[in-house]
Amino acid sequence: MIKSILVTGATGQRGGATVQELLKFGFQVKAFIRNKNSPKARELTKLGAELIEGDLLNFETFKTTLNEVDAVYMILPPVWDMNEEEDNKEADLGIAFIDLMKEKKIKFVIYSSVFMADKHKSFRPRFKHTIEDHLWKSGLKATVLHPATFMENFLMPSSGITEGKLYNFMPQGKKVPYISTEDIGIFARIIFQNPDNYAGQTIELLGDKIDEIEILNALQTSLGINLELVQLSLEELTAQNPLFGKLIEMFTYEPFLSVHLEALRILNPKLLSFSSWLEEFGKSKFITQSLY
Repeated sequence: MIKSILVTGATGQRGGATVQELLKFGFQVKAFIRNKNSPKARELTKLGAELIEGDLLNFETFKTTLNEVDAVYMILPPVWDMNEEEDNKEADLGIAFIDLMKEKKIKFVIYSSVFMADKHKSFRPRFKHTIEDHLWKSGLKATVLHPATFMENFLMPSSGITEGKLYNFMPQGKKVPYISTEDIGIFARIIFQNPDNYAGQTIELLGDKIDEIEILNALQTSLGINLELVQLSLEELTAQNPLFGKLIEMFTYEPFLSVHLEALRILNPKLLSFSSWLEEFGKSKFITQSLY
């Protein structure tokens, strides 16, 4: 039975949602964070998490903590500037972390990767799929999660909503999978409650599949504003970042994996569609963050 869990990236969106969900269900959570005095870290303390301050790039800052936990929820630091050098750094970090967890005899690991990670192999020689392969070869008992694009990304300035616009980076007219970070936390908690049922599995996670017109209409209806839809071309995106352009090209020409939403809803009856996420979480966050 898993009782104590180290959650990395605990003040990020996935990590924070997972910490809160685990605490609700009685797990002992050690939240790995960079700054104990940040508002998000203080909030986790109030909820009952034990804060572990350190740097994921420096294993000495949390090595001893691994002796005190049964399991790890592994989220690696986000990479904002997509390039081969950063991909290699992420792969190296993930591999080294897995080796450390094996040395410390961690009972169970959930690695939060990315939707359709294996499809990146054609243009990203070393990336999250490299980490996944190493995890499976390590012999550690584990589950890999492949969350789709976060619904929370629409809260970011790059979405254009602060300018009265909606920038669509995704292929025009194609239904794209999305998931809320709240739901990622719920799925992680369910797996930690039943590790034997999910060990050895890679699980694609989504809550909705919608195109840019459906997103536009949902945002306008929920927020009560008018938005101009701006479609960004593959050429524009490639000029900004060639690797990101390759990612959008993959989304354009590769069919998305067939995932049975109903099966995910059976597992998580609270699974949010984009519209229900807006009503339950998104709208209030837009207001709180003064994004419109």
